[in-house]
Amino acid sequence: MGKKKLEERILIVCVDRDDDLGVKTGIKGPVLGKEANIEAASKLALADPTEADANAIFGAVKVYDEVKQLFSDSSTFVEVVTITGHPKSELLADEEVKRQIEIVADKFKPDSIILVSDGADDELVIPLLMRYAPIRSVRRVIVQQSREIEHTYILLKRYFEKLMKSPTSRALLFGLPGALLLLAGIFSVLELQRYLYIGALVVAGTIFLDKGFDLTDKLRRGVGYFGKQIGLFSFIMGIFGVFISLLFSYSRATSLIAQNYPLELIMAKLFQEASGFIALSLVLMFAGSAIESLAIKRVDTFEKIMGTGLILSLWMSFYFIGQYMEGAIGLIRFLSMQLGALIFAISAFFITLRLGKIFRDRGWK
Repeated sequence: MGKKKLEERILIVCVDRDDDLGVKTGIKGPVLGKEANIEAASKLALADPTEADANAIFGAVKVYDEVKQLFSDSSTFVEVVTITGHPKSELLADEEVKRQIEIVADKFKPDSIILVSDGADDELVIPLLMRYAPIRSVRRVIVQQSREIEHTYILLKRYFEKLMKSPTSRALLFGLPGALLLLAGIFSVLELQRYLYIGALVVAGTIFLDKGFDLTDKLRRGVGYFGKQIGLFSFIMGIFGVFISLLFSYSRATSLIAQNYPLELIMAKLFQEASGFIALSLVLMFAGSAIESLAIKRVDTFEKIMGTGLILSLWMSFYFIGQYMEGAIGLIRFLSMQLGALIFAISAFFITLRLGKIFRDRGWK
């Protein structure tokens, strides 16, 4: 006795992933059956004669007729359906396609699927369709457009979306032109257009250096090293003090040059006067940070104390260089003072290392 031939059920699926059908005609998917699909495609073509999805639906109906004719002598059941997605996002579109294909699969129970698509974007749903039945064939309906161009468009679209998710790429793509346009506007208001080229080079160079060497992150970590409360306040005051000291040094040097002082004497004056203000500002910066670190029992307290010691030794060194250049001290005294500054720096280094080890053993972070 021969085996009874099993029935086969073939589902022709047209996917409108961005739901042009629903947006332009109000027809909700799934659209099941030949007559319903012809009516939906006609309404979509009337609403927008340039709409490619209308041609895809007509193409699905044509494939339906071809398959029906091909299997007319067998016990094969054929059905055609148009599945719609969502216009706002790919994630919502895939969820809607999944929901509709589940409804159709439960009702028709296909053994295989023939996908009719108007482009590569709709073919992204193939993995979703394969959950319910194997893909028997993929038919593409391309009307007055190149498949290669469409693939290129989708690829460029994905790269652009990926580019927009990267802060670094977004900063270069929009931040740099924005900064240059803002600079051009400011220079125009100030009537300094002749300096625009130099300003643009400085801005572009700064942004490229920042992105290339991650200067913003390094600066953030550097500032964070000094603390968040007392340390941050002392850091700001220290930077302000260094800036004021440099302005004072410039003003002092300009005044001495105007009085025809020799270069050696100008350098001697600056070493003695400016080095003290700069050292005081840097000591303030490290001292406040050390106090904050001490309060929370951090081992880097001793690193900051060592930094203070090194700054004081450098100040001593520069001060006595200025004294020697001015002729206020002799060579022997100058060398002995430099040796004293060096011994002071080395002593501060080893003492802070020892203290750091002792307090680390006591459980300091």
